[in-house]
Amino acid sequence: MRFKLTRLVFSIGCFACILAMPVAQAADGISGYFAKQSPLNAEASVKASAISQDDPSIPDWLKKSEKLEAMLSSGDRGEVKNPKVVSKVETPVQGLNGFVVQADIMNDQHPEGKQELFVFYTDKSSRYLFVGMLIDMEKERDLNLMTERYVRGTLADNPANALRPQGMHGLVVDGSKDSKAAPVQFVVDLGHESGRSSLLNVVRLQQSLVKSGKKTRGLRIVLVSAGKDEKATGAMAIAMGYQKVSGDGIQRLMEFAEKGKDTPWMEPSRLRKEAKLKQAMGLGIFQLEDNSNQAMLARLDTLPLVYDTKGESVKYVMLPQSRQDWETLLTR
Repeated sequence: MRFKLTRLVFSIGCFACILAMPVAQAADGISGYFAKQSPLNAEASVKASAISQDDPSIPDWLKKSEKLEAMLSSGDRGEVKNPKVVSKVETPVQGLNGFVVQADIMNDQHPEGKQELFVFYTDKSSRYLFVGMLIDMEKERDLNLMTERYVRGTLADNPANALRPQGMHGLVVDGSKDSKAAPVQFVVDLGHESGRSSLLNVVRLQQSLVKSGKKTRGLRIVLVSAGKDEKATGAMAIAMGYQKVSGDGIQRLMEFAEKGKDTPWMEPSRLRKEAKLKQAMGLGIFQLEDNSNQAMLARLDTLPLVYDTKGESVKYVMLPQSRQDWETLLTR
């Protein structure tokens, strides 16, 4: 089944009504698959289009690589090579044109170069250059960051490679004390039964490896919602909030993945009465919206996704299909 990532907007009152709605429950025990992906469709609000280097709307000074290299280079960033305009952006500010530049950044951390995107703005006369933040204060969103994430998704050969889970909100399941490796990043939506079962299977395996005494990496759970199941969306938001409020978000997330509609703290009456629950929801819904927006801008079409971290490099890896494959990844 295909579905769309949507903007998440909830009030306490309407959310209590949502909690009264039914939700499918995860299957008991270990499912026939260990972790299974589900398809999704994503629509982004950013309006950016690919552009050729000889397009007349690009200012002459933006076409010259020498000027671009000089503007982008800094002591902290390193040396900038091969800059080029790759997209034109429609901005909500009348008379302001946006352009996205792709360039290779070379420094001590990335001696072979790392591709980065930069957003520039100019007026219609192309005389003036505007750089810095462009913030929508009504929606409290950094439009530069949204544009960068969207264009990165259009340029990537695989949308999963455009997502940067390290910059998203996550809940960490601790690994063994003797493991120095970075956590495995697991991006998942609990709105699908496959997402709930996959979460249960992966976390249970990781915890069993820790208890067995094996050197085991942590798990960083990154939640997103496609809006398919509003009650699941609420549960994820509340769990993320509880992680901030009382540090037990993982336990609540696992409880919902296992019990679904029978989860005790999902009772509508409790949401109306319990201040702590309201606080958790208020904190979590904005984190979940931010995560879901990033997934939408990256044009993701499938979840869950797995990312491996080595040093400062976070790379998408194919979803392990068996228990043994997962154990190899978690004990690497």
